[in-house]
Amino acid sequence: MDQVGNVVPQADNAAVTRSPKENKPRKPAERSQRLAVELRENLRRRKAQERGRATSEASKAPQKPPDSKNDEVP
Repeated sequence: MDQVGNVVPQADNAAVTRSPKENKPRKPAERSQRLAVELRENLRRRKAQERGRATSEASKAPQKPPDSKNDEVP
């Protein structure tokens, strides 16, 4: 079969067809480490907040009056 026209292997056009987001360099390791540290600190802070809420809600709950049968002194 005869070839029609010029059949020349094209150079890699990936650089031309990439979106602008794909042209950005990869994130440096320092940034990912910093983000990991910040996420851990955020998690600790949120857990502490939740513990504080749980204790404050427990203190707001009405206390049971002491059982009069158990408080009698013989």
